[in-house]
Amino acid sequence: MSDSASAPQGIATVLRWARSEGLVADAVAERRLLSMRLEVLAGRALPRAGAADVMLTAQWAVFVCWLDDHIDRQGLGSRPGELEGFTAPLRKVLEHDGKNSPTAPQAVVLRNLWRRTAPGMSDGWRARFACAYNDFLDASEQEVALRRNGVLLPLSKYVRLRRRTITLLPMIAVLERTGRAPMVEGPGVEARLRGLGGALADVAGWANDLASHADDIAAGQDNLVAVVAREDGCSTLCARTRVTAMIEDRREGFRTAAAALRSDYAVAAGDHNDAVGCYVDMVETFMAATLHWLAVTGRFGRPCPPWPCSI
Repeated sequence: MSDSASAPQGIATVLRWARSEGLVADAVAERRLLSMRLEVLAGRALPRAGAADVMLTAQWAVFVCWLDDHIDRQGLGSRPGELEGFTAPLRKVLEHDGKNSPTAPQAVVLRNLWRRTAPGMSDGWRARFACAYNDFLDASEQEVALRRNGVLLPLSKYVRLRRRTITLLPMIAVLERTGRAPMVEGPGVEARLRGLGGALADVAGWANDLASHADDIAAGQDNLVAVVAREDGCSTLCARTRVTAMIEDRREGFRTAAAALRSDYAVAAGDHNDAVGCYVDMVETFMAATLHWLAVTGRFGRPCPPWPCSI
């Protein structure tokens, strides 16, 4: 898969936007953003999209990573109530469908993104995005409280929380808009597509943890590699090997679920209007784009060995 020919011409376009929104205020923040290579993620996720849609996707990714840095790298939430005060204006933006006039800088950015993303989308899509984003904020607050209180989760609870803090599910909703994905409705298929999204979030979160293990530990943050080492009583190298196997097993489950969705709903759709197949294509492409991006950036450090090409 090649980067989208319509992707923004390098990170410079993204950087100008981030400066205008106040997300980049000094040389350190600029270098951090440059290291993220988010134009690579957006371009790979939308290989056939126009430049405006790729740019909007990249800008959402910048905002997501900026917020993640504030929580994980700048100690936001080290005092009780601090993170909740930071997230409350973000929740208000979605509660008011972007029609309010926030003063908190982070809420102004979210409102501006929302006003460019939500028009033309259904009430169901808006509700689904708001639910996914609020759940991410809930999970982030829970994670920070656990860290503040020195609570270390067992593996089963850690992976459930990590699925919610990785922000992949809100980004899937963004891609539904920017990738012009067909809206697939119906309780049965929606539940199966949510399962596919959950598998993507797990793979992305676990691969992210594998890439950022050293940085996370240095920042005093728990990490899947550390959790596995602690639970299994093994070395970091052994834990990394097990996490790699977990990722490959989850990817295999993702492939199986995607193939079953295509098979089951292609029969019902016949030779036309294969909305489910198109949606699965979008999620598979996002999976491949995310793994490529993690390999290219090394999660903002040194590049990692690439993941195998198959999704």
